[in-house]
Amino acid sequence: MGGQERLVLERQRNGWDLLFGGLSVVAGAIVLSHVALAGVISVLFTGWMLLLGGIVLAGGALVNWSDHARRWNLAYGVLIGVLGFGFVTNPGIGLLTLTLLAGSLLLVGGVLRVVLAFQPGMPRGVLLCSGAVTLLLALLILAGFPDSALWFLGTVLGVQLVLDGVTTMLVGRVRLTQAQAAEDAPQKPDGGDTGPSLEDPGQPAAPATR
Repeated sequence: MGGQERLVLERQRNGWDLLFGGLSVVAGAIVLSHVALAGVISVLFTGWMLLLGGIVLAGGALVNWSDHARRWNLAYGVLIGVLGFGFVTNPGIGLLTLTLLAGSLLLVGGVLRVVLAFQPGMPRGVLLCSGAVTLLLALLILAGFPDSALWFLGTVLGVQLVLDGVTTMLVGRVRLTQAQAAEDAPQKPDGGDTGPSLEDPGQPAAPATR
């Protein structure tokens, strides 16, 4: 029987990966050279996405008002929309809010990793190192707040673009490809030679002993 085709995830690299990876590295370098402006642009982008998402969520709740489970989406949509509107109209306040939120989350995450490092069965060295770096970054952000809002988001965005670009150029991207499944192993025949006998046919059989 022939093999059956199936979809598998494989990491491949081609010319487009080199092009997009190079563009990502260039974009990351530009962002790192203008971290404050990049931070404001990221806040505006986040605000517009929240605003549009809130409108869609609230509109879906109104259209499906007969469904009681979706009525709560109206409140969620209004809250998300108001948050997005605030980011769009006051990007400076949004920049401060996102920076403070990120610093607080990093602080909590660092403390949790340090605590988990002393639990039995945990990779203590890895968790302690990761927790220490996370705590250091959190304290750097919170201690320098609000001045840290001018560089934090833009720096994170630029570094992420550079890392993604380098990774894409080196190892490519994960894609869905068709692979041939392995064929079934051949079955052994029921009959046939069973191998040489251990007894010599020319010799008489040994008598059974009690």
